[in-house]
Amino acid sequence: MKSTVTCTAGCTEYPKARYEVELEQDVRIPMTDGFGLYADIYRPRGAGERLPTILIRTPYSKEPYRDGRDSKHAVPYMFAGQGFIVVVQDVRGHFRSEGEGIRVADSEAGDGYHTVAWIASQSWSNGKVGGYGCSSLGISQVMMALRQPPALATILPQASGGAMRNRPRDMIVSGVPEIGWAFQWYYDLQPARSQAPDKIDYHELLRTLPLADMNERIGAPPNDWRDWVTHEPDDPWWDQFGFFDESSRPNVPALFVNSWYDVSVNETLDMFNAFKNQSTTERAQRNQFVIISPTGHCQSESTQTPFVVGERDVGDIRHDYWSTYLRWFNHWLRDGRGDFEMPRIQYYLMGANRWKSADSWPLPETRFVPYYFSSGGKANTSNGDGILSTAMGSGPADHYRYDPADPTPSPESIRGRADGSAADQREVDLRPDRLVYQTEPLRSGMEVTGPLRAVLYVSSSAPDTDFVVMLSDVYPDGRVYNLQKGIARARYREAYIAQARYLEDYRGPSLLTPGKVYRIEVNMEATGNWFGPGHSIRVQVASSCFPHYARNLNTGGDNATESATAIAENTLYHDRNYPSHIILPVVP
Repeated sequence: MKSTVTCTAGCTEYPKARYEVELEQDVRIPMTDGFGLYADIYRPRGAGERLPTILIRTPYSKEPYRDGRDSKHAVPYMFAGQGFIVVVQDVRGHFRSEGEGIRVADSEAGDGYHTVAWIASQSWSNGKVGGYGCSSLGISQVMMALRQPPALATILPQASGGAMRNRPRDMIVSGVPEIGWAFQWYYDLQPARSQAPDKIDYHELLRTLPLADMNERIGAPPNDWRDWVTHEPDDPWWDQFGFFDESSRPNVPALFVNSWYDVSVNETLDMFNAFKNQSTTERAQRNQFVIISPTGHCQSESTQTPFVVGERDVGDIRHDYWSTYLRWFNHWLRDGRGDFEMPRIQYYLMGANRWKSADSWPLPETRFVPYYFSSGGKANTSNGDGILSTAMGSGPADHYRYDPADPTPSPESIRGRADGSAADQREVDLRPDRLVYQTEPLRSGMEVTGPLRAVLYVSSSAPDTDFVVMLSDVYPDGRVYNLQKGIARARYREAYIAQARYLEDYRGPSLLTPGKVYRIEVNMEATGNWFGPGHSIRVQVASSCFPHYARNLNTGGDNATESATAIAENTLYHDRNYPSHIILPVVP
């Protein structure tokens, strides 16, 4: 069925349409195994006979796009109104599309490949297809690109770091499930959603154990939650999904978009470098770009001014995204001659509240400066004596007790959120199970932009435990906003070396010998922040950040399938022999 349609309020933020849009609903696109995936096709009336196509593949239903109810769902109208055909497809096993869709990543690459081929074979296609979309829709593009469909000319993936093998679907970080938002995502995404309970208190549910049984405890239909939280990092089970790793060979120009408060911003920046280094042609290598905003997940194009990410005002973040996106697709899907002209990296510097650009990542003039921890042995809470400075660490070790029955909370969860965005840390920093190290107020401002990592020298009374490190900006008036965090599960300390992108050197889990001192690296993602004069840099160390990360039960057993817990007495050392520190990327 074809009809001329008009976008509602969602289109008000977009460039004025050049063409009326015609919508054809529920077009069946056959796959090679006989199943059909259904798509809506948006066409610009009067724009020509053979046009470029932008493909959006979604597990969340194509129907909300039809009325353009908000700016996110009005995107097909925006692109079609500028002369592109837009195909919005339900992925396999979801909504109108056929096949089984319990497992969220099984068919991303193959179905994407065959959908691109189908589009290129249509009489209305000029033979060039581009990908677009955020989160799962971005991951789908990356995985599709790895198959190198001949007609795929470019991709524009947003928040797509979950396509990386070491960060599958954004849900596993350093071997630890990110459950604060992930379980609800699985629950809401179920193809048999109508069979599931309607009202769930997620905060209470996430406190229950075992972790792997949550789906069954609420009587929800099957999904792949259990599989995703029970497999070890090096389990061959993960190989079936074809995630991006060191063997991947993409071959398309890509414009990556993400945000400092997204859970996988560092993986997005790693992927930008990997596409540049691993692509099979020089043309693709030269045409990799990235834009990093200061927002939360999939919010980069927001026009709210000033923008408040969680609780932090980061100023006027507006950027000419739509003009950039249109110029990008016009270049690669219509002309395609020469390289795309734009700074390779554009990022928003929080604190200074302005956009900056560079040509490589990490930024060319970055100095990686160690800031060491020191104390008199009483760094517990923000009222303790923890010091952060460039001088070598000193003083007796700091001790704290981690109880999985009373875990250190993720700050935003206190306010009923699970998005990892900025929240004032002062309440959580008063807990005795959190060590706090802080610089003196800065005399002059300092830019910290780049990948973050911490090196800890620790011991524990438990055979396994976690270590969470957070970087925060302390304002002169006392507010404390988290910038970034990372976690290391002690048993996986051999696997997740902070500098490594892949798991090629992993030697399997290894439990701790109680009381023995170990060196553990913590990958803390990346940030871009200006610590202004009078601000202080704060680092917090704990053993949980719940419910953002799943708890370590401290027993050395299976954290996903067991319920027994134990209290861990954890120790952080910071002297010349054991110089615990954070490495800050300081930009002149």
